[in-house]
Amino acid sequence: MGVLTLLQIRTELDSAMGSRSNVDDARRDVWINLAYTDIASGIDFTELDDDLAIPTVQGQNNYAGPANPLIVQLLRDEDNDNLLTWIPNSEYFRLDRSVAEAVPKRWTRRGDELLVFPNPNGVIQLLAFFKQTPPPLVGDGDVTILPPYVDNGVLLLGIAYGLLAVGEDARAVTWTNRAIAYLGSRLTGQDFSFLLGGLTQTQPTATDPVEGSASGT
Repeated sequence: MGVLTLLQIRTELDSAMGSRSNVDDARRDVWINLAYTDIASGIDFTELDDDLAIPTVQGQNNYAGPANPLIVQLLRDEDNDNLLTWIPNSEYFRLDRSVAEAVPKRWTRRGDELLVFPNPNGVIQLLAFFKQTPPPLVGDGDVTILPPYVDNGVLLLGIAYGLLAVGEDARAVTWTNRAIAYLGSRLTGQDFSFLLGGLTQTQPTATDPVEGSASGT
């Protein structure tokens, strides 16, 4: 859990950017939360790991997945000690849906649903592993759910997003590089990636915790 509050990060961001008449706290909070989400989705934080139990229904192929996850990594058949194989939507919808019901072997994600194949032949306990989306920082006293060292990364990247939003692109790139260098110096064995331009949320590359498993977005 972080130690700097939203108010403290906002104050430091304002100091670094300089007070501007056309920038209020609501805009600053947007930049801070963009940075927070970008970092959370670009680094494999164990603090975001979660799982969801999904009991199947005979003959039913679609199930409600986790609410607003960053990524669904794995779907495991707990009863048969087996990982289902993830496939893209395009491949899933080409499968022969007339095959007999059986223990599901494949899965994909479509929106908020997880789809399995073939249709289950009974009640099977599935377990979905996913990365949760961190809640936004809203109140002045809110802190992140990530390790304390991430606070400075959120500040540095938040400044970059703020400068980009007000048209100071060159300074924004400088601050983005500072954020990447800082976070990179604090990580060991964790992959991360950031977009140097724009305010687009990055999509993580999940590292499968079980050998031979497959991940899906």
